Amino acid sequence: MACSQSPESEGTAEDARLDSLNAVLKEEPENVSALVARADFYLETKNFPYAKMDAMAAFTVDSTNHDALRVLGDAHYVSNETRISRDAWLRCAKLFPKEVECRLKLAELYQVVMEYEKSIQVVDEVLALDPNNATAYYIKGINIRDHKLDTNVALAYIQKAIDLDPKYEEALDMAGVLHSAMNSPLAVSYFERLAELRPNDFNVYYKVGMYHLGTRNWNSAIEAFTQATQLNPKDAESYYNLGFIHLELQMYREARQYFTQSIEARAVNYRAHYARAFVIERLGDLKAAEADYLKALEYNPSHAPSQEGLGRVRAGLASFNN
Repeated sequence: MACSQSPESEGTAEDARLDSLNAVLKEEPENVSALVARADFYLETKNFPYAKMDAMAAFTVDSTNHDALRVLGDAHYVSNETRISRDAWLRCAKLFPKEVECRLKLAELYQVVMEYEKSIQVVDEVLALDPNNATAYYIKGINIRDHKLDTNVALAYIQKAIDLDPKYEEALDMAGVLHSAMNSPLAVSYFERLAELRPNDFNVYYKVGMYHLGTRNWNSAIEAFTQATQLNPKDAESYYNLGFIHLELQMYREARQYFTQSIEARAVNYRAHYARAFVIERLGDLKAAEADYLKALEYNPSHAPSQEGLGRVRAGLASFNN
């Protein structure tokens, strides 16, 4: 059985790839394919300034090259320079009327800047060229959700994307989120399929937990949030939700521990300090509750429940001292 690459060998492979491209460009400084490939490498490794330089160099050498236009748009899109990206992908689409890659990127850009009608128009152009393009159906679904505010129609397009590509992670995730927002039990099936593709992604289990939290299915929510924290011990929100569930179950000591773990995972956390103060107050330790209410107000001075809680425990402490 073949062994997986170690992090060291992956780094070596990356270095070798860059060295190879550098060698080509040393001999042929205007090799557009190599410039594009190196720009893509820099994008993958998040060296965005270098990616932009190589993308611009490729475009300067050949302003009619499909890949040069595509990567020029990519390199500026990640830096939020969307006007340059738009112009590059528009030119690409015009010069290559039967290609869909630049059109898909353009449709996504229009969606991000909330020009939904333009995005839908470009998506429809893609579907005319490629009726089985899963990405186009997904983008159209998101446009329908955000522009028409029609979740049911949006889900129909997103489901079409999943039918065409059963491993389309982004579409599975969105279908789960939308069904979860409607308290539909179908949400869990989408998240389960996503978990098969992303077994180590704590966010998937967090979303399962949020669905069960919304339906007050405490046992399933506890199981999901616990799985999330096992995958990511710094998942402050899952610890907070575990605390909330145990508070609802009036299991105050367990709730206190989970709120403490939430604070340990993310120190600036007024919600967890407030919740822990509330629990500690129920347990009768007014001095400790006062400290947590004060900490919550330090992080969020306008938080009314913390202000009210602080008033209660100080009144209780004053009464006790008298």
